[in-house]
Amino acid sequence: MSGFHLDFSQAWVSNLFRSFCYLAFLVAAVFILFKAIQRMRMRPGLKFLFKKWILQAAMAVYVLILFRIWALAGLFQAVQNPAAQKLVKSGIAFILVYLVFYFARQFINSMKMNINSRHRYRKRAAYVAAAVYLLVLIPIWADTQHQWGTMLSVMGAGLALALHEMLLNLAGWIYIMIRNPYRAGDRIELGQVRGDVIDIRMFHTFLLEIGSWSEGEQHTGRLVHLPHGQIFRNALYNYSEGFEYIWNELSVVITYESNWQKAREILLDAGRDISRFISDRVKIQLDKMTKEYLIEQQRVEPAVFVSIEDSGVKLTLRYPAEVKKRRAGEDALSRRLLEAFEKAPDIGFAYSTFRITGDAKERGSGKKRGR
Repeated sequence: MSGFHLDFSQAWVSNLFRSFCYLAFLVAAVFILFKAIQRMRMRPGLKFLFKKWILQAAMAVYVLILFRIWALAGLFQAVQNPAAQKLVKSGIAFILVYLVFYFARQFINSMKMNINSRHRYRKRAAYVAAAVYLLVLIPIWADTQHQWGTMLSVMGAGLALALHEMLLNLAGWIYIMIRNPYRAGDRIELGQVRGDVIDIRMFHTFLLEIGSWSEGEQHTGRLVHLPHGQIFRNALYNYSEGFEYIWNELSVVITYESNWQKAREILLDAGRDISRFISDRVKIQLDKMTKEYLIEQQRVEPAVFVSIEDSGVKLTLRYPAEVKKRRAGEDALSRRLLEAFEKAPDIGFAYSTFRITGDAKERGSGKKRGR
């Protein structure tokens, strides 16, 4: 404690008193301005914006006043220990960088743009602020070139040995930023996790989970933290990249006695109706993909495939559907098929049955008597 000494003299008390006086003056000025704005005739949103700007300006002015009052150079001289001086400088640098980042964030929030662009700019501002602070720390803690090299070597060795998982996640983040295998808003599956990407941070991605106990790929409500290192270890499935639609299938089984040709036409008409609004967009996206990837031309019209099952004739409707509206499409199709089959007396659903013949009954009763 002998190396850390602060001068609590009369000048220090005077600076503290002046700081409180300026704070009280600014609080009173902000209060008066808030009252004046409240009485003005303008939209509530504009009043809120003016109040926010006044408060931010008052905070910036007060920070400048504190720097002027306290004479930070003299404060550094009062701290005799070099390590303590570096800690104080690091803390002050953090406050300055954070204030700049805070005002930049408030400015971005006040800009008129869509929510995705605003979120992206906020993330970039946070990355820039973190990089600037790390760069500021190097000259504070490394006085000579030899110390610079030693410091960087120690940091590199520590990161390589103890933080290999974090480094792998950081490498995954760099890969995601450069290659863009997925973006915010995409629906992906990575490893055993499926969900909608709602945020991409430096070490992990936030997913809003789908599936699990919820059928039809509906949201479960759980938030998944997906480490970026998983992208090097598991296959990534992107539902939205390049082609924003999937081929969905709906199967029904009817009895052998039913009019399966009529049932097939009912399924085909229903598939055409539900996909007629997106068929043109599906064709356009497929044409773009064939120009970029080795993909053969595919038919986008719905099709019905017929197969023979043990309990009846299986009809499978294959049709294009939007990724995030698959369950709603299945619901509409199922309702339509139930109504159509109800009106058709020659079509009936098949289900698994068990038939017991007379011989089987007698054998069963004979065994029972024997026991």
